[in-house]
Amino acid sequence: MVCHRNPGTGRRRALLVTLFSVMLLLPTGRVCAESETERLSVELSDAVPSPGDRLTLEIVVPSAADSRDIEILGLELPGLIAPDPNTVIETGLSLPGVGSMGRAARIRIEAQAAQPGRAVLESFEIKAGHDTFRTDPQLIEVSVPGSSSDVPYSVVWRVPRDEHYRNEVIPISLLIENSREYVFPESLNVPSPADAEFVEVQASEEIERRDIGERTLYTIPVARYLFFADAAGTVELPQAEINAAGFQRLTPVKELELQELPEEVRTSNAVGTFEYSVTLDRDQISGGEGAVVALRVSGEGNLPFLQIPAIVSDDLVVTRLEEKEALEAAARGYAGWRELTYRVTPRSTGRHSIQPPEFVWFDPRTGTTRRTVPPSLVLEVAEIETAAGGPPGGDKELQPFDVDTIRRIEPANYYRRQGTYLWLLPGIIVVLLGVLGVLPGRALAVAPALIVLAAAAASESFPEDAVARGLEAYNEGRYADAAAGFEAALLQRPESPGLLYNAALALYQQGETPEALYRLRCALRANPTAAGIGEALSRIESELGLEQQPEPPRLPHPDIFLISALVLVNLLCILVVMSKHLRAGPVVIIVVFGVLLTAASIGFAVYSARASSMPVAVVGPESGVLRRIPDPGADAWLRLEPGTAVKVLVRHLDFQLVRTGYGVEGWLSGDAVIGTIGKLPPVRSSRE
Repeated sequence: MVCHRNPGTGRRRALLVTLFSVMLLLPTGRVCAESETERLSVELSDAVPSPGDRLTLEIVVPSAADSRDIEILGLELPGLIAPDPNTVIETGLSLPGVGSMGRAARIRIEAQAAQPGRAVLESFEIKAGHDTFRTDPQLIEVSVPGSSSDVPYSVVWRVPRDEHYRNEVIPISLLIENSREYVFPESLNVPSPADAEFVEVQASEEIERRDIGERTLYTIPVARYLFFADAAGTVELPQAEINAAGFQRLTPVKELELQELPEEVRTSNAVGTFEYSVTLDRDQISGGEGAVVALRVSGEGNLPFLQIPAIVSDDLVVTRLEEKEALEAAARGYAGWRELTYRVTPRSTGRHSIQPPEFVWFDPRTGTTRRTVPPSLVLEVAEIETAAGGPPGGDKELQPFDVDTIRRIEPANYYRRQGTYLWLLPGIIVVLLGVLGVLPGRALAVAPALIVLAAAAASESFPEDAVARGLEAYNEGRYADAAAGFEAALLQRPESPGLLYNAALALYQQGETPEALYRLRCALRANPTAAGIGEALSRIESELGLEQQPEPPRLPHPDIFLISALVLVNLLCILVVMSKHLRAGPVVIIVVFGVLLTAASIGFAVYSARASSMPVAVVGPESGVLRRIPDPGADAWLRLEPGTAVKVLVRHLDFQLVRTGYGVEGWLSGDAVIGTIGKLPPVRSSRE
């Protein structure tokens, strides 16, 4: 008889047998796993020793293994206790309540209490033959000498990660560690480290809790700092001192090893996590106009210290405008953004492609170098539409002022003439005559004559001959001689807006454009409302591509307030003389009001005089190198084009702290600026 067996039946039967065998083995495997991770306790010979006391750590291992087969792995004693090289292992002991049929081994680790404090002996591993055990964490307390109940907390620096890099902003926390209760510092002293930035920031951190057996330990954040060093090598954190709960504690010495950045990152020195973008404010302009390119870096890291790349182009005139930022302290450094703007002016019409620079940075968390290459920007430059085929701005040439115009637009500047203050004499003499008993009518009759004499003493002569020679030379095309003639006139009238304007045109015709712009600004400062001066200044600056220039001060002339004050003083003096024949009440009110009005006029005159005498400064023929610090060896971070007007803020040795029309501030060398002290520099009579 032949039996036919279904092949699938045998395979199913074999699978069932296999599954059953695995199920039988699972409990055994679980027991083995549990035996490999059996926990052991560490017993201390002294619960709270004092510094210098002996301390024994004892562990009972339920194993019959020989001492040669017992190995201790991962044991790190805390710094509170000093280890003793003598570790005793006793084997073959018969102890009740242990495995291996009552056989066990005892490990004794000898140590000595070194300093007061509280620390945790972390879990470590013990191998005994084929068995593996792990100890439970054990709290170790060392009291202050003479008091077994006084155990101080610890003060430590916490630094994230083990690897750090030059130029990385590292967040560092100062902690009270292993405290049995909530403790807050009564005083804190943290010295600044050498050769590094160390800034305290506001950051919220939670109090950490850890249970060791039946005891609870707290880790309390005290302060948070941002650490930055621009050099690779070993840097030591400062030793902080905290006073709290009756204890004065110091942090142990902690060193940071700062690694060098990769070669491709050393241009930007950017460390963190960033995003980089480049934008153009408009993509179509006319010839002579400019567009603004903004380069923005945002993210988290060393934002205040990284270098944003610069735009470089042979087809464009590139001028750095300003830098903006919005930063705040964050978990991994500074978070926010920085933006650098440039003005780009094409040298020709047509289609221009602007290739923004790439930005490279280093991510310390992943240890990788990242880079972003923005897409090209396209700028269309159209031809300038002109009227009747004339040049931009019209075909009218700049012409000097004649003698009558110079006289007409020139302020009297009485406040600078000594004779002006003789106008106080009429009122004073009237008062004296009144005191001497002269009749009021006769005393008042003297006043007009005295005013005429004072006005004559305050008048000055006009250099008409020198102006005529300058105008003649200018009309004949002898611009060097014209400049010399106007210079001779300026010696007598140094603040005449008309003479300054004529001298500026003569210099402009010789190609001395920065000197010409300086004189035009001086002329506009002397008379802000004079027709033609502002137009000439705007025209020349536009030809040079200079935009966003500082506006000259536009205040009422000091003479207005000074003459008002002088008139009020004379009127008050006359009123005093006439007061004997008037009612006392109204006279007192008028005098008080007049005195207040006089004081206000004098105050406005002084303020206006100071504002009108503020220095006018223009970058000279050579481009000005702007530095962040007043040091000739400092790196140049911005170049100002010749003719750029700046406002002088502070002077230091041979440097001036200046501010451009865009609000950019920096230090310029004195020889790079024309007119830094508000004094007219010598006019060049010819091209050098």
